[in-house]
Parts: sequence; structure tokens; C-alpha cells
Amino acid sequence: MDDSTSKPRPRFIPTREAFVWLYVVALAVVGAVAWGLFIHGESPHADPHLPWWAVALGFAFAEVCVVHVRFRRSAHSFSLADLPFVFGLVFASGDAFVIGALVGTGIVWGLIRRLEVVKLCFNLAQLALAASLAAGMLRLVAGDADALQPATWVGLYAATLSSGALTILLLGGAMAIAEGDVRPPMLVQMFATDALVTLINASIAIAAALVVATDPRAVPVLLVPALTVFAVYRAYIRERQRHERLEFLYDANRTLSRSPEVAEALEALLARSLEAFNADVAEVLLFTGEGEPLRTTHGPGDHRVTMEPTDRAIAEELAGLVDAENPVVSLTPPFGSPHLRAHMQSRGIRHAMIAMLPGEERTIGTIMLANRVGLERSFGADDLRLLEALANNAAVALQYDRLEQAVNKLQSLQDQLHHQAYHDPLTDLPNRTLFMERVKLELAAERLIAVLFIDVDDFKTVNDSLGHHIGDGLLISVAERLRGCVRPEDTVARLGGDEFAVMIPGVDDPLADGRSVARRILKAFELPVEAGTELVSVKLSVGLASSEQSSGDSDELIRNADVAMYQAKSKGKARFELFEPQMASAVLRRHDFKEELAKAIEREQMIVQYQPIVALDSGRIVAAEALVRWEHPVRGLVPPAEFVPLAEETGLIVPLGRHVLREACRQARRWQDAETDPDVEPIRMHVNLSVAELRDPGLVDNVLASIQESGIEPGQLVIEITESQLVAAAGVERFHELRKLGVKIALDDFGTGYSSLSYLHSLPLDTLKIAKPFIDGLTSGRRESSFVGMIVDLARTLDLEVIAEGIETAEQLAALRELKAGLGQGYFLGRPSAAPPRLART
Repeated sequence: MDDSTSKPRPRFIPTREAFVWLYVVALAVVGAVAWGLFIHGESPHADPHLPWWAVALGFAFAEVCVVHVRFRRSAHSFSLADLPFVFGLVFASGDAFVIGALVGTGIVWGLIRRLEVVKLCFNLAQLALAASLAAGMLRLVAGDADALQPATWVGLYAATLSSGALTILLLGGAMAIAEGDVRPPMLVQMFATDALVTLINASIAIAAALVVATDPRAVPVLLVPALTVFAVYRAYIRERQRHERLEFLYDANRTLSRSPEVAEALEALLARSLEAFNADVAEVLLFTGEGEPLRTTHGPGDHRVTMEPTDRAIAEELAGLVDAENPVVSLTPPFGSPHLRAHMQSRGIRHAMIAMLPGEERTIGTIMLANRVGLERSFGADDLRLLEALANNAAVALQYDRLEQAVNKLQSLQDQLHHQAYHDPLTDLPNRTLFMERVKLELAAERLIAVLFIDVDDFKTVNDSLGHHIGDGLLISVAERLRGCVRPEDTVARLGGDEFAVMIPGVDDPLADGRSVARRILKAFELPVEAGTELVSVKLSVGLASSEQSSGDSDELIRNADVAMYQAKSKGKARFELFEPQMASAVLRRHDFKEELAKAIEREQMIVQYQPIVALDSGRIVAAEALVRWEHPVRGLVPPAEFVPLAEETGLIVPLGRHVLREACRQARRWQDAETDPDVEPIRMHVNLSVAELRDPGLVDNVLASIQESGIEPGQLVIEITESQLVAAAGVERFHELRKLGVKIALDDFGTGYSSLSYLHSLPLDTLKIAKPFIDGLTSGRRESSFVGMIVDLARTLDLEVIAEGIETAEQLAALRELKAGLGQGYFLGRPSAAPPRLART
């Protein structure tokens, strides 16, 4: 199997959560190693000795009495845990200290606060590592000194401060992994606050340890200063939080009043609210009268939605949860109706609070904060009061400060809709509607005008082969170049697809001025056009009509220009034609013929005839060329010259070619099945391809499907392409793709095109077909005979098979045999005909 065709295996990309778990596991491993090195087997520093459960009770009590301080999207806690920490270091063995600390804090964090599993594991891992570091620091500084010696005091200070600093560093690492970055000022603030609290708590704990070491009965006396310090902490933190809430309300009001756009104001408000409430999701729903409610959402993570229509039933149910009596409520599962529960569950909402945005006569919307992050897992009473104040201020700003803005936006929207209704969205040119209106205005004012109808030649081929983005880029460039060919007062319009039009008003001689503009347009397209990342050579067919020929009818004027454009196409494209009355009937006939051709392909009225290809030395038939004919129900057998160019122009050549390819492969199989001699090589089948087919992205798949469906070997199929088509196809990749299938390639009409030896070397060719004009001159002079002989020698040198086309006389056949040309084809050897049931090989 070719490795180049195998699909690449999807790579596993770790998520942030996966990295956090790796971080936690690493901390746990390091903590276990530190426990083994610094703590395991160490005896207490002083009496009385505390068992592990006593240490656990101390840590559990300290963690219940905790003060939370938020930093960005995470939280840090300060508690009386330094007291049991110091007591454990002094009075417990190393193992009892670590086990007690992990059990006591684990019970509170896991059962009471119900931390997420990853946060619980992180906190326990970092606690084990910090405790091991503290014990090692104490042993390093104090050695075996007892609790009453100053060395122990210094060691305890060093142990608590170093463990606190380590905890901050580990917490910063977790925040950096989970959120992407940590600001240095925030870490400095955390270090400073933690150091201050740790110094105070450690001082109290050391003093308490001295008292206990001297007389354990003095323990109750220590509770008063400890609880006093805790109360001071709480008062300070609450005052600080109250100040932050007031600052948040001030910032929110300023944001709402200063933002020029409602959407911009809501986005800024929600971003600020996420930080203030430490939430994961913030959302505002606004009711717009009879229209759908509009939702603006921030979170979770980087998810953003701005003024997006949303489910009215959900919005109304959320608004129904709050009213003037209960303007803000806390939401916990299950949420309301099954529909609302499903909505909340699909968005991952675990808990939330919602407030109404009150208006004078009705509720104008709601604001919701959801999914608290950090150690605090729900919204408290203070949060509800703050959200209510925020909602009241936001409602006033949204209701009264936006009236003028809404009127301006409405006017802007009307202007935008009017522009969109009369302009093409791709090129921004006037569309057919606006063009027709301007033509009607000029005709109504009885002014003379000229109209040019313009079509991009072979646009469908470019669009299908290079892709729609290149096709769109080509149309945009065509529009720009057309603008540069006319006066400012002229109108250039895109009528649709690859059709454009130009109106030239206010002229004395419409035909003369129209001719001048048409020549200017054709000259402008002599150079390639930028189409996205490609340079495309493109030509135009132009039809010109004058208002003097239309009797003041705008539709007739446009139709006349259209008829002239079709006349230009029928005469070879890349030109312009003036409208003449007799053109109309010819165009109508051509249009009818095109419609009939499309139906003939659809109804499979196309038949395939086969012309034999003969080995000149033996006279044996070795191959056949498939030639398409149109069996018209009225006109009889229509020759290819009358319908193939029309099929190429309209894009019908691709489905027509698929039909011929499929039928030719089936016929090759029928002949193979009818052959009685198993040793005879199967007949090869030659099929011609056009440029449009070569550029068709589905060509290779269609060829492979025809081969597999018929059951022939790929080597039995020979694809023929002419030299001129090869140059127009602009690339050899498609031939290599066909060759990989095993299909053979023949170069048809060799000698009539560019005859470049470079592509004979680079293309995967198997056969050269000598063009008929050289065969016609074989018997009339030595020059043609020498030229044919040279082609035969060249093919032999390149190891290519030669087929001489157009053999019509016995003299030509004899001359070719003398030149040792391998194969021949022509009326003298066999005319195209319907396939016989069994091919006579001689």
C-alpha cells in the first residue's frame, strides 16, 4: 500500500487539565521523597508528645476557621493552621505530623468544602511537600535543641516562612498551568500577605509552644489571643472586600456610561464581573419586544457570544425566576423545568445567581453569574446584594443612555440594507436591479445610451479547476478592471454569475462611443488578472446595443446586448459584436440547441462509435478509438463539430466525457468476453479528453470508477490529449495521477501544436499519434516523408508507440510500412461505426 495515501494518525494533544494532573503527580512524588528524607522516623523535639489524631484535630479546627482572599481566578486561604503546624513540628513525631496534617485538612477540604478532586489532590500534595520542607528546615537550624532554646524558635520561624513561600510558589505554578500565566505583582502581593500572617501566627504558636512545654495547663489561656487575631483577620478581609465591591460598582457604571456601543459595554461589564465575582460564566439577556432575546456571554474559558439571538422560552423562564419582590436569586440544581435543566446541563452550569434588569414598564433583561471558582463553591448573601446593585445600575444605563444610539443604529441598518438590496455582495458593483433602474431613468428622460453586455470566457472551467475561491477572486479583479475602463458617470454592474454590464449615458453617438469602450475593455484584458493567489489569463465576450434600436424599452435594450454577446461567443470569443436584428433568431436557435444538448446527455441519446487502430505489418486490429455522436430524434446523426464546441462552452463536456468513458470501457470488456482465443491480447480502448475534463477535480476518480465497473485492466485504457489542449491544461500533475492508475497516455495530432521536446521528456507518454496533414503529404514529396520518418525515429528513441492518423489510400499505407510506423488509423483501414458484438481482429 502507498504510504502517501494513508491517512495520518490523529495526534494526542494534552489539555490544560492533563498538565495540571501531571503537575499534581509530580508534587506527590517529590513530597513522598521529601517525607522519606526529612521526616520518616524523626522523634518529637519536646514533651508532651502529640499523637497523629490530636494533630489531625488541630488542623481540622484551624481549617474550619478560615479566611479566603481571592487572586484573579483562584483563591488563597489564611487560617489558624500555623498553630497546629508549629505544635506538630515541636511535639509530634515526623510521621504523626505529616499523617495528622493530611488527615485533618483532607477531611475538611474533601467532606466539608467538597473541593474538586484535582484541587484536593494538589492541596494535599503541596501540604506534604511543605511539611517535609519545614521539618527539614527545623532540623537544619535547631538540630536536637529542645523547645525552650532560642535555636528552636529561629528554626520554627524559618520552617513556617519557607513552607509558606513554597506553598505560594506551588500555587502560582498551578495557576500558570491552569490559566496560562501569572502576573508577578499578584505573586508579590501573595508573598507579602502570607509572610505577614505567617510571622504573626508563628509568633503566637511559638509562644504557645513555650507555654505548653513549661506547663500544659496554660493551653486555654492561649485561645483568647488566637481567636482575637483570627477576628482581626476576618474584619480586615471583609473591609477590603467591601472596598473592592464599591470600586467594582464604580468601574461598572463608568464602563456602561462611556462605551459607545451597547455590545461593547456589555462585553466589558461581563469581563469585569467574572473577575469581581470569581465566576466562570457571566451572561446578559436582553428582551427586544417581539424579536428574539439577545444573549451576550463570557465564559467558560475563552468562549464569547455577543448579541446573539437565543431561545425565547429559556430567556422567559430565567426572567420568571426574579421579580420586584425577589430581584436576585441563587440557583442550584435542579433548575426549573426539564427544558431549562437540559439547557443548563448542556452549558455545564453547576450553580448560579441571577438578577433582573428592571425597566419602567417591564423587565428589560437578566444578568447571570455562574460556576464559582476557587475554594468558595457557592455565592453568598454579599454576592447577591452586589449583583442586585450592579443589575439596577446596568438597567438604568441600558434603558436611558442608548435611545439616540438605537435610532442611529436603526438608520445605519436601513442604509446598509438598502445598499445590500442594490449591490452585488462579492464585487460591490450595482446589481441587476439597480442597473435596470438606471437604464429606465435614462430612457425615460429620452437620452441616448449604449449598453455593453459582458461575459467572462471559460469562467466555469477556471472556477471548477482552480476552486471557487479563485473564481471569486477573478470576478473581483474583473470588476476592478472594468471600473478602470469607463467614465465616473458610467455604470458598471454585475448581473449575476460571470455576466457584467456597462451603461454609457449622455452620448451623441451610442454605437461609436460603445465601440470605443468595448475596445478599451478588450485591450485591458490582454494581460493576466490576479485571482487570489493565482495569475489567470482571461478573455471577455462583449455585446453592444444602442437605445436607438430598442424603442425605449429597457428590457429589450438589455436583451439586444445579450444577443450580441452570444454572437461574439459563437464567432470565437475574446471579441465584441454590435447588435443586428437578424442576430436574434440565430441566438434563439443556438439557445434551443443548447437546451436539446443538455437533455440529450441526460437521456443518454449520445452514442459511441469506434474506429479501429491496426498494426500496419500484420493488418491486425489491436485497438479502437471511441468517438461520440449525437443521435438526434429529428435531425438524425449530428457530427461532433456541431455540438462538441457548444458542450465545451457550456460545461456540458464534462458529463458528456464521463458518459463516453464509461461506455467505452464497458465495450472493451464486451469484446474481451466475446474473444475465443485466450492468448490474444485484449483490445485497447482510446478515449479523448478535453481541457475542461483534465481540469475536473473528479477526473481521476471517474476514470478509476469506469475501469473498476467494467472490469478491464487499467492498461487497456488509453487517454488521448492534443498538444494545444496540453498547453491549455497548464500542468502535468493530472497525467502522473492517471499514470499511477496504470492508464496509458497518448499525445494526439503530434506536430500541429507547439511540438516541444521538453514535455515529451517530462510527460508520462506511451504513444505519439502523427497528425493527418503529414500523412496526406506522404505521397506528394520527400519533405513530408522525411518529417514522418523523423517522428517515427524520435518515438523509437523515446520508446514510444506510433499511430499514423488519417490513412485514406493504399499508397499512404505502403509508405508508412516502409517507414516502419507501428500502427495506423483512417478510413482506408476502417470507418467509425457502431460496435459489433464480436470484433474481427483482421
